[in-house]
Amino acid sequence: MSRRASAFATAVLAISLLAPLRGATAQGLPEGGLLHTPFGDALVRRLVADGFDRGRVEALLGDKRLAINGTTLSYAIVYREFPADYSKFLLEERLSRARAFIAANRELLAAATARSGVPGEVIAAILMIESDFGAYRKLHPVLSVFATLLWAAEPANFETVRAIVQKRLPDVTDEKVRERATAKAKWAYEQLTYLVRIAEREKIDLPALEGSWAGAFGMSQFIPSSYWGYAVDGDGDGRADLYTAADAVFSVGNYLKSFGWRGGLSEEKQRAVVRRYNNSELYAATVLSAAAKLGAGAAHTP
Repeated sequence: MSRRASAFATAVLAISLLAPLRGATAQGLPEGGLLHTPFGDALVRRLVADGFDRGRVEALLGDKRLAINGTTLSYAIVYREFPADYSKFLLEERLSRARAFIAANRELLAAATARSGVPGEVIAAILMIESDFGAYRKLHPVLSVFATLLWAAEPANFETVRAIVQKRLPDVTDEKVRERATAKAKWAYEQLTYLVRIAEREKIDLPALEGSWAGAFGMSQFIPSSYWGYAVDGDGDGRADLYTAADAVFSVGNYLKSFGWRGGLSEEKQRAVVRRYNNSELYAATVLSAAAKLGAGAAHTP
């Protein structure tokens, strides 16, 4: 899941770091569609060979909204997290909003817990951290994120990618940039194939779908493969829409249940399950700490 953006502070830092890239975007980062470029045409051939409709793929890659995302290049190729990224989620300001969400959605959370066994406080803690219950808008076109990660692995683009990564992280070696760009591209292609399938099944205007610079979307910040495997319809309307509370709540519960959450787990095993949502010790510890605080405060929630 997400390779998650670290909320507002990260977004602000990204804006300041990438200000010089606005000129670079005009000069070196493709925008306005990728069709009829060597990279775009090769990607069309690859997707068609894997069974996708050529007309559909060409329409997506030719869409003028598709562009190489400088924020994704800066943060997603080599990601580094710090304790401060998560400490803010244990502040009373954040926890009070989580308590309000729990109070407003008691029946929904109880139903999700009954189905999945995951406590409502854990589900609420995840939604708080991921998107502030949908209040924190992540405005990066998801299709562009995965196209960017594939573009970054092209040898011809290495100098551009290296300069962007090392501007934020000067200690990262060229070898590390190459290694990570290659690994991220392999992951990104898999996610792109799920994303196209999701758009076809759910009738989504894919270039308009927005999420994080890492490619996660919705209140629960699922990456495409997580959506495909674990998103569920929580309100009975026939769709799994992660921008609605019901579907996001049930989908988080379903995800954790699928990876082994059950009653009576030790804290160590709970952390292991939460790390399947986001492979970070800091993240898992924060989720469980926030959930404990929310549970302790339940008796005082209006």
